[in-house]
Amino acid sequence: MSWQAIPALLGACVMAVFGLSALIRPSALTLVGVRADSPLGASEIRSVFGGMFVALGAACLITREPIVFAVVGAAWLADVAVRLVSVVVYRVPVREAIAVLAVGAALLSGYWLI
Repeated sequence: MSWQAIPALLGACVMAVFGLSALIRPSALTLVGVRADSPLGASEIRSVFGGMFVALGAACLITREPIVFAVVGAAWLADVAVRLVSVVVYRVPVREAIAVLAVGAALLSGYWLI
């Protein structure tokens, strides 16, 4: 493994750990401003932030295929684009968009560096 792959692998680990915490305890997302006010809300947090993030992070870590990192990283960067619109329209804090941008860029780096 090259040292250049470290950001992409760390991004995948961060995503998987974040997903695992959402899967096990949906209320953990209150730290980033996401709340589940109903059983359906908790189910959505578990499935989208939990199951999907764990699966995508694991796919990156297990396959270590550049195209997998590219697709997952591109999805995170699309998330950034929507968050930036939310910063303007809804006045949400920009720090979350920056954090998501960092993870997305790290994952996308795996396309070129792995």
